[in-house]
Amino acid sequence: MIDYFKLKDSLKKLLPKERFDHSERVVVCAEELGRHYQLDPEKVRLAALLHDCSRYLDRPGMLKLAEDLGLKIDPVERLEPKLLHARLSAEIARRDFKISDPEVLAAIAQHTVGAENMTLLSKIIYLADHMEEDRDFMGVSKVRELAYSNPDRAIFESVSAMVRHLLDLSLPIFEGTIRTRNYYLTHAT
Repeated sequence: MIDYFKLKDSLKKLLPKERFDHSERVVVCAEELGRHYQLDPEKVRLAALLHDCSRYLDRPGMLKLAEDLGLKIDPVERLEPKLLHARLSAEIARRDFKISDPEVLAAIAQHTVGAENMTLLSKIIYLADHMEEDRDFMGVSKVRELAYSNPDRAIFESVSAMVRHLLDLSLPIFEGTIRTRNYYLTHAT
């Protein structure tokens, strides 16, 4: 059994304060959603707490660790190594924090750009990261409302807002983001 409070103390020492504070807000949001959907509270807490555990690394550090781990790196991820942080966080959770539950590791790995056909745990961690109380983007209120009635539609709305934001900034859009958006566009009721 994982000692959550010991894990939390370790993470607090590892992450910058702003990132740790964000992780705590994601835990609160994910726990609330998890209760609503009757998910295993330990899995929810672990995935939410560790979702950003690689964010102590800077961009070059993320790229180097991904290369060292032999991860496949997309050209857009090379351009913006922060896109690697979800997969890196899952690896660090497994390697350094001894998390072995594949569902928790998948939820961590999928929390940034999402994925097609995510488990409910992955959906909850994705949504909690995107709608925690300090998030403020056009449409976040709608995402927060939909998260409790139609998580698939909430994911579609959240991804769509991200795509609009990236287009407004003339930034590249990672293919995984587009796949997630299109999947939830066609699967949300």
